[in-house]
Amino acid sequence: MSYWMPITPISNSLRLIDLEGNEISEEKQRLFNSFETHLIDIYKEGNLIFIYRGESVKGLKKKLFLDHTDYSKSRFYERLFIIGDKARHFFMDKIQDSNNKGWLSNINDCSTETFRFMFDRIANVIRTPSLKSKIQQSCSSRFSSYFGDSNNQYEFVKRVETCTKNNEQDRLKLRDYYLYFLHVAGSSGVRKETMLVSTSLSVDISEDFSSRKDEDSLILYGFIPQPYHNFLVSPWLASEYHKIASDKDLPTYQPFGLFPEQLEVALKGAFFPCFMMGVKQFDNKYVVNPHIFDFKDYESVSKYGILVNQEEFMNCISASQYKRIISSDLQGNFEQYEVQQ
Repeated sequence: MSYWMPITPISNSLRLIDLEGNEISEEKQRLFNSFETHLIDIYKEGNLIFIYRGESVKGLKKKLFLDHTDYSKSRFYERLFIIGDKARHFFMDKIQDSNNKGWLSNINDCSTETFRFMFDRIANVIRTPSLKSKIQQSCSSRFSSYFGDSNNQYEFVKRVETCTKNNEQDRLKLRDYYLYFLHVAGSSGVRKETMLVSTSLSVDISEDFSSRKDEDSLILYGFIPQPYHNFLVSPWLASEYHKIASDKDLPTYQPFGLFPEQLEVALKGAFFPCFMMGVKQFDNKYVVNPHIFDFKDYESVSKYGILVNQEEFMNCISASQYKRIISSDLQGNFEQYEVQQ
């Protein structure tokens, strides 16, 4: 399957606007075009991908505002470009929204309980009638029979612990490898507990997920630089995940997951604002991430993302519904912190 996508400059078809909804100045238009042209060039070199996420005003407003009377469109975008769009795990109330008593409790949780939980959820996916054709398409007989037998749970957990005894990073990658399978499977796999954020290489697919005919729909535009495994968990793009499972002789699945046509790129933890270029609205207006205009070092941006002013970060988080936050050193390491509201 080919996942190369031709890229059309955003300003060719969309009207660029600021947080207030006003058309940006000619100078800012020129700066944005230079910024985008540089990223497209890096994309053509094979060192960057463009990603798209279908969202809605209602869905993001629920995350970004603790007090909905505090909402305004400009404040909505201001917070989005400071906080980003985080995985359900960071929004979910562990007590009210889940029976989670010890699995997937942290962005770095690769405990015995987590691998037991994932085994059981993979088994549930295997048994889901509506996914039968997808299972046959993407899962080998070994994978299906292994996870279809509950007697293998102990052996699976033990093998993971033994083969990663002296390498917790490998264990974490194995957790993410199987988590991607569950995340793509949806509610039959993992939904509320997921630590991944769905995006796609295709803007058309993302529009389908955003209900493109709904005035509430939004498309988040972004990019991810190499090395991809520092930021995302998609075995078909970051082969390290599949390779570790294969090298450890653990059951593997087709790297695209159950829905290869969706070209899903699962971001780890969050769609960070430093990788967010802007947001397409229903009216074909495009709200530009204002932090793009605060720098001119495009070479650094294409490697490490947009430099986002974080002075208002804690104020924005405290005024949001997020119950925990995530940070990254942009080298593949993540940390999680609880929010004190």
